[in-house]
Amino acid sequence: MSIVYYTLFSLTGSNTTVTEMFWLIGILVGTISLRAGFDYDRVRFSSILSFLSVVLFIYIFIIALTDLEGLAMALSLLVLPFVSAVSTATILGLVKKGGPASKEVLEVSVARRFKALMYELDPIIWVFLIVSVVYLTLFLILPLAYMLGYSFVSQAGWLGNFVSIFRDPSQGFVRPYLLPGDGNLYQSEHVGGSVRVNFYFLVYGYGYVLNSLIIATIVTVFATILGIMVAFVIARFNFKGKELLRIIALIPLFVTPFVNAYALKLLFSDQGPVSQLVYLLTGGSYKLTISGMAGVIITQIITFYPIVYLNTYSSLINIDPSMEEQAENLGSKGLKLFLDVTMPLALPGIAAGAILVYIFSLEDLSAPIVWNFHHVMSYYIFSNFITEQAIISPTAAAVGVVMLFFAIMGFLAIRNYVSMRSYAMISRGGRLVSRARRPGILASLAIYLGVFPLVIFTALPQISVVLLALKMLQPFGWTFIFSSNPGTYLESFKMIMSDPQVFNGILNTLKYAATSVTIGVILAIMVGYSVSRVNIKWLTNLLDSMATAPIAIPGLVVALGYWFFFRDLAQATGLSFLNPLDIRAFQLWVVLVISFSVRRLPYVVRSVYAGFQQVHKNLEEAAMNLGASRTRVIFGVIFPFILSYVLSGALLGFVYMSTEVTTSITLGGLKAEQAPVTYWLYMYTLKATAAGIQEAAAIGSLLILIQLIAVIIIISVFKQRYAFIGV
Repeated sequence: MSIVYYTLFSLTGSNTTVTEMFWLIGILVGTISLRAGFDYDRVRFSSILSFLSVVLFIYIFIIALTDLEGLAMALSLLVLPFVSAVSTATILGLVKKGGPASKEVLEVSVARRFKALMYELDPIIWVFLIVSVVYLTLFLILPLAYMLGYSFVSQAGWLGNFVSIFRDPSQGFVRPYLLPGDGNLYQSEHVGGSVRVNFYFLVYGYGYVLNSLIIATIVTVFATILGIMVAFVIARFNFKGKELLRIIALIPLFVTPFVNAYALKLLFSDQGPVSQLVYLLTGGSYKLTISGMAGVIITQIITFYPIVYLNTYSSLINIDPSMEEQAENLGSKGLKLFLDVTMPLALPGIAAGAILVYIFSLEDLSAPIVWNFHHVMSYYIFSNFITEQAIISPTAAAVGVVMLFFAIMGFLAIRNYVSMRSYAMISRGGRLVSRARRPGILASLAIYLGVFPLVIFTALPQISVVLLALKMLQPFGWTFIFSSNPGTYLESFKMIMSDPQVFNGILNTLKYAATSVTIGVILAIMVGYSVSRVNIKWLTNLLDSMATAPIAIPGLVVALGYWFFFRDLAQATGLSFLNPLDIRAFQLWVVLVISFSVRRLPYVVRSVYAGFQQVHKNLEEAAMNLGASRTRVIFGVIFPFILSYVLSGALLGFVYMSTEVTTSITLGGLKAEQAPVTYWLYMYTLKATAAGIQEAAAIGSLLILIQLIAVIIIISVFKQRYAFIGV
């Protein structure tokens, strides 16, 4: 079918009717194959086939949405029957799982159900539910709804913006072809006696939307591979330097937006260590540099792979050792043992990390800005905020909807893929006999000559930021200067403290983060207690989904939604301090505090919820039987037990609120005097002057210090692992 289509396309060109006919045939063939004995269970319980089905489903969906013809369409028609069969079987399985209730359940009277509901929901629970649902609805659901509504505003009809994005290549959003001269992956030129190879991947690419998806896919795949490799080495081998490797692998997690991408740009510059190493290895014949899309991809891989590493490592150490031991007794070992047993059991952690990497890559702004590759959705949305009029177009809202759609689709696809499988184990990690063993000769060589150098290299951007701040590393080229005067090393820090704009930004950040984390802790207690104690599944699932949803929503989408929402709210109520168009009256801090409290709520909620799970329900029931009210039970009996979890979640939330980037620099530009410090970090990096880069590095070093202190407190005081939450 695919060959017939491509032959017709080559001979007659594009024909919508013929293409739709082939799509219909492919779907029917897939559906009929279920009746003919298609083995869905083989796909469902195969790591490779089930993951492949998710990837192919997303690919086919993008092809259908963009109406790409030619080879891309032929490939989609080739795999369409398989994807159709898997999708149909999955839907039928879900319908069967959620089938009609049993006769006993149906016979329960409405009055009895209502009575049980009222018994579960006493006044304090009602307060918890109403406050948390109203807050999240008002400042998460409604802004997104406003953005969605404005995305349909178009003179070409209510779908005009989306038709323009997906079907009009001249707009630059989706281009099914490369522009002339954009087919080469690199450019080489003679410099002196050597050849400098500049690897840029694509100059303009396939438009904002497809470029973003290409980058996010590549980054997710390679970051996942790197994260799994590092996690497996640390979890399964005992070797000298293991703790050092663990510490170095965490360094890229320290958020230093913009300036860490600039440091990586120095590493791959003409005089940087990568180029000089290639120069030495080739006997002075070649130098290697990167730019554009290639720089964005490498920066994001290095920045985000520790997310996969932490989640995978957590899963590996919790695997029941007997599962792997039984497989070894049956003859499985090496790569087969890893692929058939270890990796499937660790899949929830791997998938959690991969989802976060995918979403963070889609919304990332720092790498595209620093590497000057602006042909991505995130920069297009951001560019609407930095116009002179600061008026957001409906087209930007439509792009925000597209970004949100692809983020949520990737989130749900991978999450559903994980949920289809079973991960039950008789026991979990923590046996007296650890699965970690001493590596053999080949494994030792791989660790010390492969993994160690690679992980050290990924830590160099953050280390370079500190060296830039201390003026040891120069902002241009790759040269080091050491001064005999110790005061020279602190000049950049003195400059930012004496700079009224930066110092004010630091104070703003501390005030906003402290206020936001207070709101976040209150909401987390309400949500965590309600979800862990109320036995009304649909209600707790709804509340849990609302509280954790911000992790799957790109910050740029939130910024867009807030701009439309608060503009209309101010115009409807006369509250001019909420109107982003009234620059004089607009109070940016109100919007940023709300944004931080919503966007970083999942980090606080998960920590507090884990604390409530540790306290048995019988303890509070005993207190209530003795006459204590629900309020006194929560804050007088349970709260002392979960205090460390609350403080840990608050500290983690404070760190992520202090280092928040996307809403800070997009909304921060509307009123610079109320902007947080990350906005000034962006501004000084953008200056590209020696003093500006050094001041930006000093700000980044302060952010590293704040995060380092938080990590030490969480690990040493609260005895909890510092990691990104799973999904």
